[in-house]
Amino acid sequence: MHGIRRQQEREPTQDELQQAKQRVDRYRALNSHVMDLKAKSVFTKDSLDATKRLLEQNTELHTVWNYRRTIFTSLDEWQSQDARQQMLDGELKFLLDIITKNIKSYWMWNHRMWALSSLPRPEWQRELALVAKLLALDARNYHGWDYRRFVVAQLKDAATDKHAVDIQEFAFTTEQINHDCANHSAWHNRSKLLPEILAQRDEDGQLQALQTENDLILNAIYTDPDDQNAWLYYDWLLDIQKSDADRCRLLRNKIAMIRELLELEEDSKRPLIELVSAYAELERLQSGSVLETEKKECLETLRRLEGIDPYRIGRYTDMSRTLSKQWALAA
Repeated sequence: MHGIRRQQEREPTQDELQQAKQRVDRYRALNSHVMDLKAKSVFTKDSLDATKRLLEQNTELHTVWNYRRTIFTSLDEWQSQDARQQMLDGELKFLLDIITKNIKSYWMWNHRMWALSSLPRPEWQRELALVAKLLALDARNYHGWDYRRFVVAQLKDAATDKHAVDIQEFAFTTEQINHDCANHSAWHNRSKLLPEILAQRDEDGQLQALQTENDLILNAIYTDPDDQNAWLYYDWLLDIQKSDADRCRLLRNKIAMIRELLELEEDSKRPLIELVSAYAELERLQSGSVLETEKKECLETLRRLEGIDPYRIGRYTDMSRTLSKQWALAA
């Protein structure tokens, strides 16, 4: 891990090596047994138990997850709604037990989606509360966020007020970003929800919503100016604007925000880069809107960046040449 001194590992004893070998032998025997059952198309409760014991040791065996689903649907009990509910409730408890062992297992999350979708009487609200707790363990886990979007989609399909579901989930992303502004998954989820939020508002409401987004971004950038997530989100906000006039207005807001930040951290690399990029995009969208003094300031900023970040001097030199040519200024 970053910032943690590596500790010297001691050599394992002969007893420990022997115990490890025995564990490996038992795992290999169980794996071979399950694969043999699958090859023979054995769909019984015993084969279901064998797959469970194997998956408890290794959640990445997608073939075994597939086999397990086939066993479930092949059992006579599957045809009874009550029996299926009971079986899958037990399956969800089993999955919850192994999630903490490997929360980033794609196959495990995929199997949980199948189990919830196959339940005669799924409790989506309870599942939403559960996934919130799981994300508290690993807030940036994109598998968990993808699963949360799946659960929210089911809730939204069943809701009479679908907009209220979007509002609730939007508030959840705000909470997560305020807790950790580097949570890329939360920013991404917010980008999926904001167009739905804006579509339900009039022009004044949309402007108010965009100002709220601007404030959220500003808070994130003040927290960590060099983190890319808030900057990327601002670029995405520019892309979804309906007109160049709206984009220019947002760019002016961005420039003002960066200038305010640079008063506190004048040599912060990412804000300086974003300042130059914002002016370049503003001039591209609205020729003549950037003053000569501002253009010269951009070139001077790029020269400053060559000293602040010498490892990328070639990038800044190239940017300076390109802008000088576009703006007919001496580099």
